[in-house]
Amino acid sequence: MSPKTPQRGASAFTPNWARTLVDPQAFSDEQHRLASVWTFLGFTSDLAKDGDWFRASLATRSVFVQRFDATLKGFENVCAHRFYPLRTGDKGHGPIVCGFHGWRYVNDGCAIGIPMCQEQFGTVSRALGARLTPVEIATCGALIFGRFASEGPRESLSEFLGTGFPILEALSRSGGPSPQAISTPVAANWKLNLQITLDDYHGVAVHPTTIGRNGYMHRADVSYLRFGLHSALLVTKEPQALEKMAEACANGSFRPSHYCIFQILPNLVVSLFHSGGAFFHCCIQQYVPVAHDRSVQRVSIHPVAFPAEHPWPIRWTRPLSDPIRRRLIWRTVRRIMREDHQACERLQLVAHQVHRAPLLSVLEERIGWFEESYARLMAGHDDAVGTSSTVSDEA
Repeated sequence: MSPKTPQRGASAFTPNWARTLVDPQAFSDEQHRLASVWTFLGFTSDLAKDGDWFRASLATRSVFVQRFDATLKGFENVCAHRFYPLRTGDKGHGPIVCGFHGWRYVNDGCAIGIPMCQEQFGTVSRALGARLTPVEIATCGALIFGRFASEGPRESLSEFLGTGFPILEALSRSGGPSPQAISTPVAANWKLNLQITLDDYHGVAVHPTTIGRNGYMHRADVSYLRFGLHSALLVTKEPQALEKMAEACANGSFRPSHYCIFQILPNLVVSLFHSGGAFFHCCIQQYVPVAHDRSVQRVSIHPVAFPAEHPWPIRWTRPLSDPIRRRLIWRTVRRIMREDHQACERLQLVAHQVHRAPLLSVLEERIGWFEESYARLMAGHDDAVGTSSTVSDEA
């Protein structure tokens, strides 16, 4: 497909596509639908020991995930009694006990330790039948996903991610020290933040000293690919590159050679980037919805776990060079983040003036793809979920 149609993908935008950016009720309705979609919540490394837990957000609803022996369980973070938040920190360790009235819960979410239960409620704890709202949990490598229950087909996480499952599974494994992580508030809707990661046209103007220092990307040099509801950019024109990468990640033979970025609906972005020499790092980003005009960007960066043949001088000097490399990578990423945030916040300021579809260049085609997948989720088209077929930009 040659780059000759300047508005490709624009038809995916409905006339009121920007409504959730400015209307709190439309935003609330959107999040209600997204609550039943597999969403990234956190990392298995934060739940290493029995009793470890972390708090997260799932479609603006506070949830927490906790390890019980070898099992991970998720629950909505509100007590079944008077709706007090059970977890008031970001992470911790210990039993589920409400800080308001002392109700205690076990690993199935059932309240069993209710103080003075017979006197206060006229029955024993288990007979009261009070329990927490469960969150279905599944993992892909080091990544933990969750969703609330809903009617209709219930695809597995593997089916939802399709071709991307073995890739994310492999990329999520760290080959070095603990990942660097940061959370940053952004005064812009989550979709504006996500769309800028699908935009390969803005680099020169927004990131002149980093991403755009070498000029505009040429569409002929990269592959845009779709798999299920998701999309990817690979800096290669090798036929069947995505399928080959997935197969190599699955059998352990994959070795990184070029930049890749994967956008996973609804709000996860995973990229593989060159960090000097034979070194590659993985950046995991999530744009967490907070309100129609606010979001939080969560970023985690780690060296990938794929073997690499480094010359002996590099191997010997790594104890000195690795900390320097980490600082340089983090400084560059933070600069790019700040520049993207500023652009998205300026877009949010004029979102109320948006009443038509944008004009998409060939370097913004994946924004149209995202809107198509997003529209299918909003319409409840479950047949869109879990398809693992791959569509190339050259199809």
